[in-house]
Amino acid sequence: MRRIDILALSAFLLMVSAESLSAEQSFDGQRALQNIAAQLAYGPREPTNINAKQNTLRYIQQTLETHSDQVTSQTFEAHGLKGTNVWASFVNRKTKGNVGRIMLGAHWDTRPRSDQEKMRIKQKIPTPGANDGASGVAVLLELARIFAINPPPVTVDLVFFDLEDMGNINNLPFSIGSREFISRNPFYRPGAGVILDMVCDKNLSIPKELYSKTQAAQLLNRIWEIAEAQNSTVFKDKDGTYIQDDHIPFLEAGIPVVDLIHYPFPSYWHTSEDTFDKCSSQSLQQVGNVISSLVYGVP
Repeated sequence: MRRIDILALSAFLLMVSAESLSAEQSFDGQRALQNIAAQLAYGPREPTNINAKQNTLRYIQQTLETHSDQVTSQTFEAHGLKGTNVWASFVNRKTKGNVGRIMLGAHWDTRPRSDQEKMRIKQKIPTPGANDGASGVAVLLELARIFAINPPPVTVDLVFFDLEDMGNINNLPFSIGSREFISRNPFYRPGAGVILDMVCDKNLSIPKELYSKTQAAQLLNRIWEIAEAQNSTVFKDKDGTYIQDDHIPFLEAGIPVVDLIHYPFPSYWHTSEDTFDKCSSQSLQQVGNVISSLVYGVP
């Protein structure tokens, strides 16, 4: 059934006009980079930093309200923690149900511990989350801007997940927010989806994440075809590894979702060095161009 959905989605996306092509060209990596800076200015977006979380949440919500057709914030409690997922939609009335619908997601929280630091005293410092958190959000917010200018030929949902990065802390799992999203929205089963996580590194390397390759192969192949057509250097034609991320709850629900994530993880992953200077507008540009083309159905 899912194979039929993907084929139908691919066929529908090819039926677009030249006007849609301009949307891909208008993605601006520099604007996306500014979105990273804005998030970092609030501080680490981890559960105990309430002001940073509230300010970041407000920034995401206000940006989306400027561009999208509808924005919903869904609060939840899980594992003794409170979180908020944000869901923005760009509705195309020609989309029939969930088949011709794409979900683009990223987590907006950051890790409360820099547990990969070599010095024990630094391990208690929250991770700034420039790459691991802010970069995926930044791409989605820039996509929201171009979707407002040139409405996509399908319905597109941008979902910002909270509490992804609590895994292995006090026996907590990863992807708490996305799992709650799947559980609390049983009617929502899009035809395809992409998770963006750690996509701004100056030496960005995105191989084929193996859960994605084995459970969403057709969609993954389509993304890599687009990247090859664009001569993208950040998408690597090689296998990565199995990674626990926000795509897993979707795959478990039978929804083909691909995880785009830097691997091997950079040396500053889950450390206090995950800072703005590690980020590249060129890397963001390549990722944004590929995702734009996926949505608009152009090479």
